Amino acid sequence: MDQAQAMQFMQKNNAAADAATDVTVPDDLMDDISQGVRKKEGTEIARVVVDRQGCIGAGSCVVFTDELFQLDDDNLAFVVDPDSYDDETVRLSAESCPVLAIHLYDKGGNKLFPDM
Repeated sequence: MDQAQAMQFMQKNNAAADAATDVTVPDDLMDDISQGVRKKEGTEIARVVVDRQGCIGAGSCVVFTDELFQLDDDNLAFVVDPDSYDDETVRLSAESCPVLAIHLYDKGGNKLFPDM
């Protein structure tokens, strides 16, 4: 995916996440992020966030969940489709990040991963 397409996905997903009224915006969001709010009912994970300043482009998230994450031309991860996988798979993908640049939140804005 080229940089222009990646930016379109990020802008669209970030705007939708910011506008979501049923999911609380976390207090600890970083400045340079890619995020998505999940619309699936019955999921614990409501918001998926990539800290793009922390991302090193290892790509393990893409290997685990290539419909959820992609890498842009700068080799940084971004959220494509936050509803593409179940909670367990999303968590495993976040846990695979060697620098813990993927953050998971519940509907109340409470951080589920990483535990810091």
